[in-house]
Amino acid sequence: MKNILRFGIISFAFAAGVILVAPDSANAQNRRHANREYRDDIRDAREDYNRRVRQGNYTKARREYREDIRDARREYVQNVRRDRNGWYWYQNNRRYYRPFSMWNYRNGYFYRRY
Repeated sequence: MKNILRFGIISFAFAAGVILVAPDSANAQNRRHANREYRDDIRDAREDYNRRVRQGNYTKARREYREDIRDARREYVQNVRRDRNGWYWYQNNRRYYRPFSMWNYRNGYFYRRY
């Protein structure tokens, strides 16, 4: 009995310690990761642009650079605008979520809204 009580106290202390040591939210981790990815994408786009300019393809270089920057921004916004229901966007002053991550509670049941 003494060993069971000791094991329970130790495991509770360990669980409480893990909860207190790692309070960083998933959103903050995701935002940091998204920032790093965005900077990498921008850096790659600049390198490609400079390489194309050195080859003499100015118009193609400019067009590809704009497309790469646009794609990187779009992906960054999609990755950063997240909360517990998934990523969201604003349209007509209203927040809309990705459809398959919306749940409604009705009559004692959770329904997934598509």
